[in-house]
Amino acid sequence: MFWDSVYTALNNMAHWEFHFVILLYLSLLLAPVILIFLVLKHNHALSIKYVRKLFLPLFEAVAIAVIVLTLFPIIFGMGDDARWDFPVRIMQLSPGGFVGLMLVLIFIAYLIDVIPKLRKLQSFKTLILGGITLIFVRIFMSFINPVIETDLESFIPGFWFASGIIIISIILSKLGHFVFEVFSEVLGNKFDLREEVAELLILPVIATLGFLPVFIYGAWLA
Repeated sequence: MFWDSVYTALNNMAHWEFHFVILLYLSLLLAPVILIFLVLKHNHALSIKYVRKLFLPLFEAVAIAVIVLTLFPIIFGMGDDARWDFPVRIMQLSPGGFVGLMLVLIFIAYLIDVIPKLRKLQSFKTLILGGITLIFVRIFMSFINPVIETDLESFIPGFWFASGIIIISIILSKLGHFVFEVFSEVLGNKFDLREEVAELLILPVIATLGFLPVFIYGAWLA
């Protein structure tokens, strides 16, 4: 069943809208962080490392929520089209639920970021934030269609399945960390960029690897 979900996830990730949304994800993540960094650097308000610590987890949480809420029909295999209006529809129909979701995601994003060993596991962070968002979508859909199960067991896969997802996310995180170190050195040597600046530019790109375990979990959840 695990490998069936992996196969389904890879097929779902082949949709062109997924790649387009990933570009949107990077835009949502990189544009405001870089803008804030440039403004604060110009005004000498904060050091670079504090810009990353203060703002990057916030934008990660918001961006991942928007992406998963948009892509959920593709992740669940319910259709070939993303729901571009779904995040706004959620805000209109369940503003309290949406605010609650965002507060939980933001809290977890900052919590992971302050733990050094977990902060390096970018794909794992994407899995956690994306998985919570998928659970929220399932609960929201259950209000529309009561047939959908929302008990605790319906959200927790078996031990071996969960272990497989975690192992894949850790492997992708290690791969991403290796890529980060290589590109940090290249950018540092070529453009004289400090490691903190490289983190702002490279970590969001590496975090996109974590959408594979999110899609695998979504294939199982469906």
